[in-house]
Amino acid sequence: MLEVITAFFLLIFNSIVYLFSSGETKQIAKDHIKKIVNSPDGIIILIVAAALLIGGIYLYFYGFGL
Repeated sequence: MLEVITAFFLLIFNSIVYLFSSGETKQIAKDHIKKIVNSPDGIIILIVAAALLIGGIYLYFYGFGL
């Protein structure tokens, strides 16, 4: 569980670095993002993010039924 949380924060950090850098630093950040996303922890992060997105859309349109 700790590895997944660490991978999530590294993904966020490297995404921010990718957005606000240029040149060689941007390429290094892009490579790190690819490594994180293609790792088993990255796949878990993507599955959880997709589930939260689908759940959020469902709750937005259908609500809690109150």
